[in-house]
Amino acid sequence: MSRNRKSLRLGGRSSLKRTEKERIRMIDLHCDTLWRLCRPDGLRGRRGGLAENPFGVDVRRLEKADSLVQAFAVFFMTGMVPGPLREEWAYKTARRRIRAYHRWRIETGGRLEPIRSWQDVDFCERYGCVGSLLTLEDAVPFGQDLGRLKEFYDLGVRLVTLTWNHENSVGWPNSTNRTVMGRGLKPFGREVVEEMNYLGILVDVSHLSDGGFWDVVRLSKKPFIASHSNARAVTSHPRNLTDRMIRAVAESGGVIGLNFCPSFLSEKKISTVAGMLRHLHHIYQVGGEDVLALGSDLDGISGKLQLNSCDQIEYLARALRRHGMSWRVLEKLWYQNARRVFREVLPER
Repeated sequence: MSRNRKSLRLGGRSSLKRTEKERIRMIDLHCDTLWRLCRPDGLRGRRGGLAENPFGVDVRRLEKADSLVQAFAVFFMTGMVPGPLREEWAYKTARRRIRAYHRWRIETGGRLEPIRSWQDVDFCERYGCVGSLLTLEDAVPFGQDLGRLKEFYDLGVRLVTLTWNHENSVGWPNSTNRTVMGRGLKPFGREVVEEMNYLGILVDVSHLSDGGFWDVVRLSKKPFIASHSNARAVTSHPRNLTDRMIRAVAESGGVIGLNFCPSFLSEKKISTVAGMLRHLHHIYQVGGEDVLALGSDLDGISGKLQLNSCDQIEYLARALRRHGMSWRVLEKLWYQNARRVFREVLPER
């Protein structure tokens, strides 16, 4: 594990607070812990589920990190399933994993509260519990059936990442192939975006092609987000956003969640706090303070990770403070911007 002593000191630990009575809560817009837990080797013989597990995110450490909301993605490796079978397999797999998620969430005994409305976020803030935002990473389970979007909404999904790394009925993914990258949303994809706006589901453009991104800009009547993406000007990776895209997300009122993935942060493919600072600084300079957010992608990334657990994200905040970020901007990055978007997009109770 690479450690830059100028950017981060991992000795000792103090809670991230402005005062003893004022905590700074945290919202993280993406992790893949459910995928880890649902794999055949998931718990490796250990019990715990979402309450406590050997991976990067669980309730015990979220409480330690003063988490306000953690987004849990329902994710599946669609590329491993042949095209004709992919949609039905993804539909059944997603439903099965959502059942497991709700079972594990209930087993926490109220320590992990579901976020279905913007008022639920206020509830978690008022009573000091951790909110859980259920997300779907890839719209492939919808097939061509818009009714399935409502079905997943009824199951608690409040954010949908429109594509993963493969074409689906909504559109095309990010790609090194310029032709694929330039393709926009399909007709069904445009219907999906409009219906998500109507229902109160967050539209997430991470993983989407550049052409699809600009279609979302034109179509979405509500703020949209990039839940786990960085700046392409800092690290030239197709999963990162160009400066024009950063400005477009900001102008929509949306946010960009900083991704801890090594290849998104650095050409050297290492994930360090110093690299995170570079991307945050650039996004701030281009899009302003209201577009900043966190989208760690913990449990969905691997390699050299300086921060590999949700209770270590605090060290990034300390580094930002040492580099001159004000408490006001830090609080926006840490939770206020994402909470504002929840309030503007999620439905009422």
